[in-house]
Amino acid sequence: MQQPVVVLGNPVLDCILEVEQLPSAPGARYEIQALSIGPGGAANIMIGTVRLGLPVQALGAVGDDVPGRRLLRWLSAEGVDVQFLTKVSGKRTARVFVLTTSQGIQSFLGYHPPTNGPSSLPPAWQEAIQHGVSFYCDGWSCRSLGTTLVRQAMQTAKAAGVPVFFDPGPQVQLCAASQLADLLRETTVLMLTEEEARVLLPGALTLPDLASALQAYGPQLVVIKRGALGCLVQRGDEVVLHPGFTVSVRDTTAAGDAVSAAMLLGWLRHYELPQLAVLLNAAGAVAVQRLGGGFNMPRLAEIQALLQQHGRATDWM
Repeated sequence: MQQPVVVLGNPVLDCILEVEQLPSAPGARYEIQALSIGPGGAANIMIGTVRLGLPVQALGAVGDDVPGRRLLRWLSAEGVDVQFLTKVSGKRTARVFVLTTSQGIQSFLGYHPPTNGPSSLPPAWQEAIQHGVSFYCDGWSCRSLGTTLVRQAMQTAKAAGVPVFFDPGPQVQLCAASQLADLLRETTVLMLTEEEARVLLPGALTLPDLASALQAYGPQLVVIKRGALGCLVQRGDEVVLHPGFTVSVRDTTAAGDAVSAAMLLGWLRHYELPQLAVLLNAAGAVAVQRLGGGFNMPRLAEIQALLQQHGRATDWM
């Protein structure tokens, strides 16, 4: 059996509403133009990675309620191994409500009741990480499961020679600098947006200098996501700055997760940096044309089709 990608994080229920405009005026009435309800949070990277052809072992917790049980069924049906996703008795599963417009404006409403997963790394989770082919976690897992547990998981992976992929996300603004530095020391591949990177390192650094400064914390490879502008991928002194693909944007929810899933695939297939940058941009470009993540996460064939539409070779994939 192929070793799995181990993903640490709590799935949530995403409710995404496409509306006419944001912000809404007081007292105004607007039509909801489209509605998507499905798996979100850590479920995005889990499903996205499976859809690129990689087995996934999920670690995390959901509440013992209807949304939690539904998430477990959905993930299992997608092919995610959920045996170590804890169903916590008496607790409710987190929900996220996303309001989005066709112009790319978004508002987020999060309902995050304490799920109370394990306070320290369970032995079964430790063993799963040690036997994984790679390990992924993000800033949301720090919030939902605790920074202490996340760091324990990273240290377990690093000690076992398992590469650690970390995306701090918007939570980078809430994490103490010392805690974040500890996490970056355990990180093999760091993925974050340009905005998040500049929160970490304020100033007027060029993108390559910004990536170099992030590498100094410990990561071997840094990916700076730039939305429609594409991405920068840097390993050591090798830098690739690749423009994005021009597509019609419907919703950016989970686009970063699609890029992270593609990064896991590209790393495991040992792609060169130029190929890797193309793959990451293409994955994001497929994702933003759809409403929501979860069941709409890109498949490898869809990424290949987008590349072919833009005149790019796909024989290396």
